[in-house]
Amino acid sequence: MSPMTGTGGRPTVDDVALLIRARTKDSMGNEVGTFDDETRPTADQVEEQIDAAVALVGMRLPAPENLPDNLMPAVASVVAYRAALRVEKSYFPEQVRSDRSAYDQLLAEYTTDLEALVEAAYGGTDAGGGDIAMIPVGSWTSIDACVPCGDVDELEPRSTIVEEEPAA
Repeated sequence: MSPMTGTGGRPTVDDVALLIRARTKDSMGNEVGTFDDETRPTADQVEEQIDAAVALVGMRLPAPENLPDNLMPAVASVVAYRAALRVEKSYFPEQVRSDRSAYDQLLAEYTTDLEALVEAAYGGTDAGGGDIAMIPVGSWTSIDACVPCGDVDELEPRSTIVEEEPAA
């Protein structure tokens, strides 16, 4: 796929057309190569799908101002895939259901690329960013049950209870 021509992580209609070129046919059945006023869907309808895809992909990523510029082509590419998937489901659902669509292949590529993008966007961590850390926290479930129970203040945390060996 050629570099995305859109700016700020937003692909163009032409970028989406690169992924689903066979869908760029006019009313006479001629492959136009992009979406325009004569194709189904039209360029304006694909723009609406791009808007939705930007929102859906964007909720998985940090705010655009927190993303490095070198990731923007990848963002645009992933958004183009998401928009192409939406076009397939919206305009050709019968072909998607009957496996006569490239939907499954597009979905596999989108999923792989989205995972890589999310990992790159968060600095290679799977915790969602470098500002997040995990610390162990004790709770009432870390206290052994006792029968009969004495005063709660007398209970010791599970990690400090020493069990005696049974007498032989």
